[in-house]
Amino acid sequence: MHGVKKILSFTLALATVVPFTLSGCTQSAPADATQSSSAASAASGESSAAPKETVTLKLMTGDKKIQGLDRVQKAVNDYLAEKNTGLQIDWETYSWDDLKQKTATMLQTGQEADIMNTSSWITPGYVAHCQRDEFTDITKYINDSQYQDVVNIIGKDFLDGTKVNGKYYGMPTNKEKAHNFGFLCQTAELKKLNIDPSSIKTMDDLAKYFDQVKADGLIPVCAAQMDSPYKFLDWDAFDADNSPFAFDPNDEKTIVNPFTADKTIAFYKEMKTWHDKGYFSPDVLTSKGQETDMATGKYFCGSWSLMPGKAQTESASLKLDLTQIDITPVEKTNRETLGALLAIPSSSKHPDEAFKFISMLYTDKTLINLMTYGVEGTDYTKKSDNVITVSKDSDFTSAGGWIMGNEFNNYLTDLQSPTLFTDIEAYNNSAKVLDDLGFVYDTSKCKTEYAACQAVVTKYYPQLFYGTCDVDSTVAQMKSEFKTAGIDTLLADVQSQYDAWVKSK
Repeated sequence: MHGVKKILSFTLALATVVPFTLSGCTQSAPADATQSSSAASAASGESSAAPKETVTLKLMTGDKKIQGLDRVQKAVNDYLAEKNTGLQIDWETYSWDDLKQKTATMLQTGQEADIMNTSSWITPGYVAHCQRDEFTDITKYINDSQYQDVVNIIGKDFLDGTKVNGKYYGMPTNKEKAHNFGFLCQTAELKKLNIDPSSIKTMDDLAKYFDQVKADGLIPVCAAQMDSPYKFLDWDAFDADNSPFAFDPNDEKTIVNPFTADKTIAFYKEMKTWHDKGYFSPDVLTSKGQETDMATGKYFCGSWSLMPGKAQTESASLKLDLTQIDITPVEKTNRETLGALLAIPSSSKHPDEAFKFISMLYTDKTLINLMTYGVEGTDYTKKSDNVITVSKDSDFTSAGGWIMGNEFNNYLTDLQSPTLFTDIEAYNNSAKVLDDLGFVYDTSKCKTEYAACQAVVTKYYPQLFYGTCDVDSTVAQMKSEFKTAGIDTLLADVQSQYDAWVKSK
């Protein structure tokens, strides 16, 4: 029990020291550090008495197919048994594309699962799943006194940004609460070509070196699905990534279709040039995931959502030496509130147990580090209480702590800055807060148009993003299909709801 109190005290202290709340909002009060030992036990998932039965939860996470999963899962389950939680996990991991396909089918058909990754960018998107009643309403847990420590760790204001029609359905990872886009590049190639990272301010600044990169035997750009240089256009896409409505951050009053906007069409034409010059992999249209491809070491760079220390985190995860180059401004958007969540499918027969496990990912430092870094002595060694060295011989390559729980309870690797958490606080505070933060589009009046227009995006974006088609004729055909799908009706409905939301604030 003493160890449990230490873990909880660390978490509560961190929630006090690193107050990641939205600008202009009231800071969430820290959890009461003097809570009773029984309350601490409930928060950490520990039970003083053996549970009546053990429940095995099916957990589905994304980013990559994790190696070494079986033995790490066994270590997790041994730990859960040692704490008398009454819980075990059956952990399945997938690339994001495979997770999207798998979970979409499961949710539509009601196949049983207990916990899964979701987000605004895993199409059809978190909001769409909520509005289809495919996720469990977790409002009662958010309001339950035994889980207020978790609410305080995340921050009530930030948690409120996940609401759909006034209800909570997902638990966002407690991590950075802003973003910008940029490149992650192989450090050795930057040095070989004498590229000063600070001199790269735009996508084109780096692209001028791509012919030399090719000559050195590397594929210049690693990209997959919507993880592409399209990000550098910096559209404020507040719904799913394949939803054809967004704001330009410089004009947050008018909803537009970003996929047919002039600056996007110019981007398509540049990507056509990149394709013709061989800057993408020949297999880019069938790639399963950017992380998986980049880890092969065959690519020079990729476009990433960034934060302080991103290069160090990805270097450890991908086992590459990477350098970070920031391109777009730092912003707080709905991408953060809906960017990485855990949800409980409506098909789950164990929602209470599922939420109990999810809550432990925020409060139990041992558990989250087991699932992030694996087993001490096999997958990493400790240099100090909170700093580790990841073993080069480890076959466990997890997605990292950003996909679930409380990332600020993660150990720091010896590749990361010791001031990482305070750097993230400063990063959050420096961000521009976009006007639509907290706005969620309700598709109920335009379900048909919404689905039909998303289907048009899904049909055309790969060939346009990666330059495998004639741009003008393809865009003309895409516009025609948008018209048939009801894009004008959809945009008008989104605009109407947004205008009403602004007036209500």
